[in-house]
Parts: sequence; C-alpha cells; structure tokens
Amino acid sequence: MPLIGAVLLWSGFHAWFLNYYFGCTWQIAGWDSFIYNLVIVSGAALLILLLTYLPRTGIFQISIGLALLMASVCQWIFLKTISVLITEVGYLQFLDRSTPIRWVISVVMLEAVAVSAIFYSRWKESVEQQTRESDLATMAKDAELQKLQLQLQPHFLFNSLNSINALILVNPDEARKMIQELSDFLRLTIKRADEPWISLSQELEYLKTYLAIEKVRFGHRLDVNLAVEEQSYNWSIPTLVLQPLVENAIKFGLYGTVGKISIELKANVSNGQMYIEITNPFDSDMQPSSGSGFGLSGLQRRLYLIYARNDLVKTHIRENTFTVNLTIPAKP
Repeated sequence: MPLIGAVLLWSGFHAWFLNYYFGCTWQIAGWDSFIYNLVIVSGAALLILLLTYLPRTGIFQISIGLALLMASVCQWIFLKTISVLITEVGYLQFLDRSTPIRWVISVVMLEAVAVSAIFYSRWKESVEQQTRESDLATMAKDAELQKLQLQLQPHFLFNSLNSINALILVNPDEARKMIQELSDFLRLTIKRADEPWISLSQELEYLKTYLAIEKVRFGHRLDVNLAVEEQSYNWSIPTLVLQPLVENAIKFGLYGTVGKISIELKANVSNGQMYIEITNPFDSDMQPSSGSGFGLSGLQRRLYLIYARNDLVKTHIRENTFTVNLTIPAKP
C-alpha cells in the first residue's frame, strides 16, 4: 500500500507539473502521467524480476545496462501509445522535444529501483542468515543444556546402584527401600524432563526425594538443614540446580569420615536475585584425588549457557568448611 500511494502521489505531481509549467490541459496531462508512469512501473517490475535471476558477480554493472535498455523500451512503448491517444499537434511537438529528458529521467528512476532492489535483496539475505545462525546457536545451546542435564542422571544413578549393590548382602531391607526410593526419583526425573524452569519449592521437593536415597545409603551420618526465606519459594530456577550441589557436598563432606556431618542450605532473594549458599565440612587431607567431579563444572556450564554469566557459582574454603555461593538471576 505505501508503494501504491507513492506511485499515485508521483503521478499526480507529474500531471500538475505538465499543466502548470507547460500549459497542458488537465486531460492531456492526466493521460501523459498515467501512461508514462504505468510503463515505467511495469518496466521497474520486470527489471526487478530479471535481477533476481542474475548472478551476484557484477550485478551493479549489469543493472546499469538493463536500466538503459529498459528505459529505451519503456520510452518506445510510451511514445507509440500516447501518440495514438493524443493527436494534438502542439502536444506532439512538446512530446518530441521532451523525449531525451524523459529518457534520462527513465534511466535514473529505473537504475534507482534496480540499486534499491539489490540492496534490499542483500539486506534480506543478511537478516535471514543472521536468523539461521541465531536459530542454530539456540539449537546448539539447547542441545548442550540437554546433554548436561542428562549427564547428571547416570552420574547419580551409578552411585546409587553401587550403594544398592553394597547393601544387598549386608542389609537387604535397606537395599529394597533404596531401590524404591530410586524408582520414585527416576520417575519424577522423567516427568520433569521437559521442564527447563521450576520454582524453588518444586526443586526442594525434588531434592528431598534425592536425600531420601542418600539417607538410606549413609543413615544417621547425614544431616541436611534448610533455611529458606518465604519469598524464595516461588522464585524460578533452572531444573536440577540444587541436586548436583548437594551431591557434591555429600561426596566431599562424607569422604573419608565415619562421623555425622551436617550440610547447610540457605536461600534468600535480594536485589532481584536469589542467593543460595551450601556449606559442608571439608578436610583437605581426606579428599579424593579426582577433584570436584562433574557437579560444579557442569552447573557452571549450564548457568553460563542460560544467563551468559561466569560469576554465578563461587566457592571458598574457610577453616574446615567448604562453601558454594550460587546466584540465580531473574528468569531471562
């Protein structure tokens, strides 16, 4: 519609110009404007169509040649048509004198159309390319997030199966209980597989199912204390954020010890962000040589892919305590 309006506006100006400056009657000026601009618009449409089938190499030079050719063809069609419709001698003389100027104007207009079409085509291709690259990047990010999430399940599953295997001979009842807890945990995991975001309260329920399994494994030795502010429960967080951190705390807090340990989990919301702190006992002389494992590194990678920030997971050791500070910004 804007293009049609521009053509009509130009045609009206064309007719007024002929009437005002050259004394043509409104009838003659109207026919002149209508035929001339109709031919030019048709030629421009044909020129744009031809350019879409031409190679990109040397397209600007080709467009100049096509504009010259198309202007000549349009001029010939206009002259043949208008001379049949209008036979007034004075107008035909004016038409003969104005032919070179009309041809130049036609060339300029058609070349402007050609160049605009070329730039528009390249801009459109650029936008489409950027869209494709963005879609591919999003797909790659989603695929990596899914891969990281799936990595958590075998990691925890292997630990649980090893514990069940150890319990079968010494405590069959506890082994059966752990199998049931593990079944419930995996069922819940599958149910939430397509939920990238959940509330903190949902994640805590998920965490309680996980801890039920670990308590079968470690019994009275494991104690987890939660201190969560009321306003934090509805905060949206990525799925499976807390479980790998608590698993990491259990692994390194209980490793090499025989006594009871206490893991603290605190959560609060401040300044538009959620802050989670998890602490566990830490003895540097009794830690496994393999390091912190997949838990922290996998979580850091996931949060970077989601928030594009590398400062959301921080750890520090103070005396005999290992602390993980996790920042969860608002859902992007």
